[in-house]
Amino acid sequence: MKAVLSLSGGMDSSSLLLHLLAKDYSVTALSFNYGQKHKVELQKAESLVAYLQEKGLPVVHQIIDLTTH
Repeated sequence: MKAVLSLSGGMDSSSLLLHLLAKDYSVTALSFNYGQKHKVELQKAESLVAYLQEKGLPVVHQIIDLTTH
């Protein structure tokens, strides 16, 4: 089974990611950089996904940049 998840890096979306993985989903997690001042949640999302990937869990993460250049 496959799922796409909007991963903010906060507790709710991180918990949902773990729930989906526990239910044997392969997850594509999308995070959005919209120019927020505090990017700590994006850093938390990256750290969580890196940890899960190290454990061999099927999760792919992409940060979508919505800022204007």
